[in-house]
Amino acid sequence: MTALGELTPSPQAPVPRRRASRAPWVVAALAVVVITAVVLALAPWDPYRIQWFHDTYVVFSQPAPDEIVAIADATGMSDEGELIFLASTPAVEDADAFNADCSVESEGTLGCFDGSDIFIYAVTDPRLQGTVEVTGAHEMLHAAYQRLTDDDRRTVDALVEQAVASLPKDDPVFQAMQLYPQSQWPDEWHSRLGTEFADLPAPLEAHYARYFDDRPRLLDLEQKSTALLDQLQQQIDDLARQVDELDGDVKKHSKAYNASLKRYNADVAAFNARADSGDFASQAEFDAARAALVNRGAALEQKRDSLNDEIDRYNELVDQLTSLDADYADLYHSLDSTGAPDSGTLDG
Repeated sequence: MTALGELTPSPQAPVPRRRASRAPWVVAALAVVVITAVVLALAPWDPYRIQWFHDTYVVFSQPAPDEIVAIADATGMSDEGELIFLASTPAVEDADAFNADCSVESEGTLGCFDGSDIFIYAVTDPRLQGTVEVTGAHEMLHAAYQRLTDDDRRTVDALVEQAVASLPKDDPVFQAMQLYPQSQWPDEWHSRLGTEFADLPAPLEAHYARYFDDRPRLLDLEQKSTALLDQLQQQIDDLARQVDELDGDVKKHSKAYNASLKRYNADVAAFNARADSGDFASQAEFDAARAALVNRGAALEQKRDSLNDEIDRYNELVDQLTSLDADYADLYHSLDSTGAPDSGTLDG
């Protein structure tokens, strides 16, 4: 997900939006223009108020499609969060349009906020249901962060830094954050904490309550959207660990077996040489030496069978791991706008 300031907006055709045809919308839009003008005249020094009336004007003058409003509802946005979201004229786009609007050059980007508009990749695979909604909420928080006053941003940055410091250092988000310049970390962490982490410090929860009336609903949606990927990743990690352990056992047991077999073959050759030369003093001595070799041979057969069982198990696990890797790659492909078919159709 792309953070504020990471992209440089380029000239582009305006995104077509559903326009109301009834006169009351026109009257409402004109009313907002008048109110905005009055407020700007009375308080031109208040950037937050100016931004609020601008957002209100955009929402009234460019009614969002029902599917966009549904994203705000599904993620539990508050009135303020929904206003910011809709004022950013979010668009859910297929691969070609999304890659152009977000200047996507590598896999893994699901949305972006270019400082004015929000763009979301249309992930349609039902196994990843909820991804579009969570991405919309993530990008809304980028837009909300942009709208903070300098004082509020400093306060929020401190709260975010405190929360991040308390996270386990092996949390995968830390690895993902390495893709961003450090200058974008406060903004990006602000979006990630708000959409991916529960039980944040009370002051930070209070901050996010500005934008979400029901943040647990959003967190539940986020977990469901990644559940299958997380499950596959856990299975892959577990299998990979078993394969690595069994690989070490197979190598160790193979080395021991081959050494034992080499010694056994050498002893058999020596026994045969003694027998051919009549070196045994008695039949009893011959029988005893032969019986010892037969017992060793039987024990080696058992070791070989056990080793073959280990190798069969190893190969079975490798096959399972290969299959899971393919399933994961197929699922991840649905999240990759750069890997979508040229026709612009999506998997799902």
